[in-house]
Amino acid sequence: MADLELLTEHLGAILHQLSDAELRKLEMHIARKLRASQKTRITKQQNPDGSAYVPRKNRLRDKKNKIKNKMFNVIKNAKYMRTQRTAQGIAIGFAGRVASIARVHHFGLKDKVDRDGPVVKYASRELLGFTEEEIKMIENDVLEYISSTA
Repeated sequence: MADLELLTEHLGAILHQLSDAELRKLEMHIARKLRASQKTRITKQQNPDGSAYVPRKNRLRDKKNKIKNKMFNVIKNAKYMRTQRTAQGIAIGFAGRVASIARVHHFGLKDKVDRDGPVVKYASRELLGFTEEEIKMIENDVLEYISSTA
């Protein structure tokens, strides 16, 4: 998170010189790229630090000991993983009921498995977060955009 603050300080003065339309265009370009990057990382079943997600319980495996369905196969799609422009910049998050499911998994909270099922503590699986490559990508995109408009 400290790296992200340094990036904001580093590029902040330059970004304040852009018009609202230019800033909106740049933010949405970066948001689309970030969402695609997050989707790829979730597909690979990796935390932002590169470590693998904690595997599912054995009861979800088939007879050949393969996982039936990968985790978070649906929520990574654009229907649920939304980008939004805020006063501070852009936000990428989950919409609807999927947001509560994502929150439980992201922070490793307790939740019911089924409506009438037992309460279980889930392992922490960070769905959203910045990787080093994403921070570099943001910096490069901002610098490219600024150099093309100057």
